[in-house]
Amino acid sequence: MPARAAWKGFLHVSRLAVPVRAFSACRTTPEIPLRQLHRGCGERVREQRVCPVHGAVTSEEIVSGFEHEQGQYLMLDDDELAGLHPEDQKAIAVDCFVSQTEIDAVYHSGRTYYLVPDGPPGQRPFCVLREGMRQSERHAVARVVMAGREKLTLVRPLGRLLAMTVLEYPQRLRPADDYETEVAGISPGAAEAEMVGELIEAMTERELDLARYRDGYTDGLSRLIEQRLAEASQAIVDEQDDEAALVAALRSSLAAAVVEGAATRRSAPSRPLDDVAQRKSG
Repeated sequence: MPARAAWKGFLHVSRLAVPVRAFSACRTTPEIPLRQLHRGCGERVREQRVCPVHGAVTSEEIVSGFEHEQGQYLMLDDDELAGLHPEDQKAIAVDCFVSQTEIDAVYHSGRTYYLVPDGPPGQRPFCVLREGMRQSERHAVARVVMAGREKLTLVRPLGRLLAMTVLEYPQRLRPADDYETEVAGISPGAAEAEMVGELIEAMTERELDLARYRDGYTDGLSRLIEQRLAEASQAIVDEQDDEAALVAALRSSLAAAVVEGAATRRSAPSRPLDDVAQRKSG
């Protein structure tokens, strides 16, 4: 379990308050993080917040703004924005319970959190609530403030946990009706309906094991990195071998030159000192 929870507070169901912690169900960083580098020198490129008038700015100098006309912004203080949220920002407030099939998956944003009891006092009410939802086949629709934004969520039993999935607000979804005209109103014939039914039945998994599915891009990226690192390591070894071979050749050449030089000096005829003196005086 991660050392730090993404959120801590209370799961409120009417007057029942269950202390819980929320852990992100998905990794928040890529399995293989890639950095942006300068192609010329290989150094990492740094991102910097810059004002075109005053240059680099700190996070304390940045406020939110709404562009009401092109190039014209209405600045909004953080306190003003914070006042738009519910007063209790440490609560998962359950509004109602619905059947398990009530909310279509199109509303799921893809962000899910695992809820667990926060300490021993929360264990029993947590388990009682979870089993009540499981036996009644109900899910909970709830609101929660996370990362400064109020989110609509769906809470459901998942093993011994509760899973909280962030939902998209209906206003953010494009209406499916807008695309109905793209599909022709064709009804299948009897033979077609029978054949497609048999095909679907033949391909139906009674117990689906999602663990068999892999992220092909991440696996391929891992193999690519291993291959490139192996090539780079081999290039270093080859370079070291070439350097060692060159050093050996130079050492051998130097030894041969020393031996040849000594042999040359031994074989050279000696001249009398008088003859040498005469040459210098001449």
